Amino acid sequence: MRIMICMGYANISSENSEKLKAIEKEMGVTLLAYEVPTYSNLNEDDLKRIKDLEKDLGMSLVAYEV
Repeated sequence: MRIMICMGYANISSENSEKLKAIEKEMGVTLLAYEVPTYSNLNEDDLKRIKDLEKDLGMSLVAYEV
């Protein structure tokens, strides 16, 4: 079994966005905000469908909760 943690872009409030922009400008850098996603609990049929699609596409897929 492989365990993988992938981050997704964080949802940031307007207030926090302004704080980030100010620090970015001050430091001359670009900051990316990430949050740890919640993985989906898939039933066997859905998992098989995703594995079949992975094989067809030749890539790995990760299912997240929305």
